[in-house]
Amino acid sequence: MKKHTAFRSAPWVFALPASIGVFVILGPLAGLAFHIPWKDTAQLLSHPDALAATRLSVLTALISTAVCGVLGLPLSLIFTQVLDRTRWKKLSMVLYAFLYTPVILSPVVSGLALTFFWGRRGLIGQWLNEVGVSIPFTPFAVVLTQIFVGLPFFVATAVTTLRTIPREFEELAYVEGATPWEITRKVLLPLSYPGLATAFLLAFARALGEYGATVTFAGNIAEKTRTIPLNIELMLSSNLMPEALGSSLMLISLYLIILGLALLLIALQRLRGAR
Repeated sequence: MKKHTAFRSAPWVFALPASIGVFVILGPLAGLAFHIPWKDTAQLLSHPDALAATRLSVLTALISTAVCGVLGLPLSLIFTQVLDRTRWKKLSMVLYAFLYTPVILSPVVSGLALTFFWGRRGLIGQWLNEVGVSIPFTPFAVVLTQIFVGLPFFVATAVTTLRTIPREFEELAYVEGATPWEITRKVLLPLSYPGLATAFLLAFARALGEYGATVTFAGNIAEKTRTIPLNIELMLSSNLMPEALGSSLMLISLYLIILGLALLLIALQRLRGAR
């Protein structure tokens, strides 16, 4: 009988590349933490530019995340409950691949795509411009950019979650006479809420960190389109390293809050499973 070890299913030699992987990630983070001027933290975090960028980032990220939920949840349900179960399954795979495109596109290319669609000479933007509606270089442009890059993360997470729900639950509800609205509201959503909450958190985190597409489509205008990542870049180009590190610390703090919420959701999920 084999002796039980921690490396029962994975070879112990994997510990070396795994350790290198951890070092590659944690090393730069340690370097960043080492160079942050902690004694000036309060002053840097209260800098007017940092506060303005933070307010804009959080507000636009909240709005874009809400829109991702409004659009992404129905889309995920259509994927998993309709297209996956009909002869349109191949279409579902193709459509899903296209929706995931913003994840693999270069941020600058994403910004150009948004410009050529919503810009003053874009496919839709030119018509909006004729009626006096201009989207580029406005806070609305920031929100549109965040939706473009965040929606795929929401849909991918929501689809994965919904696909793990045993079909027997909804079939039982259907036999009992439940309507589609009742099956969605009383069966699918309650069973998938931890995954959906994670989808919201991922979309929010992606929106907070967006840089390339935003600066290409929305520009870098103070108190209008300058989010935290754009403020960091501006401080670096102006050779203001302490201010750049202060904004970086602000962004990291927001990410830590998101991480804390994610860990709380995992704990609640485990507690629910234990019951």
